[in-house]
Amino acid sequence: MKVTALGTADALCSSGRGNTAWLVDDARGSYAVDFGPTALLALRKLGRDPEELDAVHFTHLHGDHIAGWPFLLLGARTRPLLASGPPGARDRLHALWAACYADASERPLPFALTVIELQPGESRELCNRQVTAFRAQHMGPRHVALSLRIDGIAFSGDTSELAGGLCDGAKLLCCECAHAVPGKRKHLDWETLRDNLPEVPRILIAHLGEDARRAARSFGNVQICDDFDSI
Repeated sequence: MKVTALGTADALCSSGRGNTAWLVDDARGSYAVDFGPTALLALRKLGRDPEELDAVHFTHLHGDHIAGWPFLLLGARTRPLLASGPPGARDRLHALWAACYADASERPLPFALTVIELQPGESRELCNRQVTAFRAQHMGPRHVALSLRIDGIAFSGDTSELAGGLCDGAKLLCCECAHAVPGKRKHLDWETLRDNLPEVPRILIAHLGEDARRAARSFGNVQICDDFDSI
């Protein structure tokens, strides 16, 4: 199994890095977790064909995590594609596709597309992988954000705290954190994560803005990622 950071920055592409997204290659194929505005460019820079992706799993529906979706659909794809996300993902992804390419969105896609909405606490087998959704502490009560466990890998998504059970038995945690902002707890800040590291053999840190990146340090089983880092 190989995990590659397609991007490691926040929504503002701090330090010229791409929006945080992850690419996983395993024995069953390839999938992405989140697919923001810079994800397709990152795949191209790696020399990868987007057609290789059999699934994209969205943690939540903010633009820096989903805005690459229309461009993934726009290519000359023929293989089936599965997308999963929190409640509301189906309508939001289609609205984004229609906003970018209205005429194309009215025509059938040249490949089979399946969109699955996951509730927190739900576990399903998707593309021969076990995907379990946990509630992430990131968005207001009208919206749902997820942390995901896909087989042996935990993905925090944007959250102010790691969900109970997310990391139990995980081989790797792909964790997103940011600089602490007084009165705003929508992201796990570096200091809190550093002082409460879960028992996971490897931890990859991304979604760092300028301030958090200056404060964060790789040590022990923790690696602060740059774009295209992989293990």
